[in-house]
Amino acid sequence: MLSVLHDGTSMYQNIFSTVIRMTPPDRYNDHNLSLRVINTYGKPKGEEQQQQITNFLTSNKIAQRLVSKWFDRDKADGSFDMDLVRERGNYNASVEDVAIALRTTRGKAMLEDAGEQLIGNTFVIVNDISYVNKQAKADIFGAVFEGISLVSSAVPGGNAASGIAKLVNSTSSLGNSISSLVAGFTVHVKSYLYRLVWNDEIANTFYTQYYYDSSNPDAAKKRAYNMAGKQFELEYVGSYEATSSKTVLKGLKNDNDVFMKVLTRALDENIVQLQKQHDVFKVTAPVFKVDNDALCVHIGLKEGVSPSSRYEVLERVEDEEGRISYQRKGVIRAAKDKIWDNRCMAVEEEAEGANLGFTVFEKVSGGDIYPGMLIRELR
Repeated sequence: MLSVLHDGTSMYQNIFSTVIRMTPPDRYNDHNLSLRVINTYGKPKGEEQQQQITNFLTSNKIAQRLVSKWFDRDKADGSFDMDLVRERGNYNASVEDVAIALRTTRGKAMLEDAGEQLIGNTFVIVNDISYVNKQAKADIFGAVFEGISLVSSAVPGGNAASGIAKLVNSTSSLGNSISSLVAGFTVHVKSYLYRLVWNDEIANTFYTQYYYDSSNPDAAKKRAYNMAGKQFELEYVGSYEATSSKTVLKGLKNDNDVFMKVLTRALDENIVQLQKQHDVFKVTAPVFKVDNDALCVHIGLKEGVSPSSRYEVLERVEDEEGRISYQRKGVIRAAKDKIWDNRCMAVEEEAEGANLGFTVFEKVSGGDIYPGMLIRELR
């Protein structure tokens, strides 16, 4: 995750300190680099902005840096290892995957191979964050209350506090406006999605021309890799932009909470929409419990689950050569009133469904479903 911030604007430091503390959503591995923020002055639009971001990623060799992190390249001697690939291969597998793998001829090695399959599912999301001047909103906020004071002074009995309460309660739109203003600010985020290009040809070149471990130092391969930045690329997938919704104030204790809640929820929403638009970016989630026809899965509002959502249930199948594919075994939907609210700070605001811990799904069609099967949202 990278964030484009506009230096020199008000609240820049607050936004900066928030985005560097943010981590990718739970269903993605954290592959962040040391570079987290792109500072810029001015704000190009449309294709110009996307092209500038692409040029930045290329000139800073982000694709090669992602590969270096995958293979834990040593900065001193330039050597690589497979530790992270193996770790991700196992970490990406459910308990059921491990049990199945240990019964195959390839055994645990199959799980480690799965880690390399993940390299091609490495994504870069660049979030261009725009925000409203807090002082400007404070001025509006004061004007709103000044208007309320004038109205409430005309309320019989002359009790201004009572007048404000009655006015806010009877005018929901005004109440929402006040709540939004108190929250401090609204952010507009445009997210640009890129994917690391990793295929058999690139992998073969990497292993034959660049890869060596610490036990077999190779100065020639080290020099070759240092000069190979253009051999690794990111492909542009698409973008999505949205403005953050009204913030619920309950459970917020300070400005830092406000910044984190608003930014996290805005970015989560963009990620959800990018998943809906681009199948390649969709993640799967395992069914962890089946109780009659009720299926329990650890996803919720943060991942865009709604009563109208439909998910396919996938079963993992291995062919004779050990290659893995997934076959649809059914379709499910979220059960009404049983959707987990796992959004940022949902527990603090005491949101409905925040303490469920999982979402319950109902089967729409298909055969038997068992724990360990994966679900993926349908368009």
